[in-house]
Amino acid sequence: MAEKQYTIEELSELTGFTRRTIRYYVQEGLLEPPAGRGRGGFYYDSHLNKLLQIKSLQENGLSLAAITALLKAGEAQPVEYLRNVWAKYEIMPGLEISVRRDLEKQEGRKILEIIKTAKALFEEKKSDG
Repeated sequence: MAEKQYTIEELSELTGFTRRTIRYYVQEGLLEPPAGRGRGGFYYDSHLNKLLQIKSLQENGLSLAAITALLKAGEAQPVEYLRNVWAKYEIMPGLEISVRRDLEKQEGRKILEIIKTAKALFEEKKSDG
């Protein structure tokens, strides 16, 4: 069965990327050049899949530089391991505690205790004077 062929306009409609962005990704080596030349160039499912992968990685918070490094290295790691999501807790103005979400889920009670203790320490300091 022959692989489906797409024009750049069709790829643009299917992925939400502009034609200019698709050409930029080709120029940067993120995407293979189209088959054929000039206006007769066409793209395959492999191009569509790569663009959808890039879109997914962007939606999950990866920068284009990180996506480029990932794709050029040929890594196939799940997105959740590529991006650390942090929860921030304000102890007082100018002081926060940042906790990775996965750790927050594992050690939630301990982290809440740490936050309460830290806030109490600063409250003591205020009342002491």
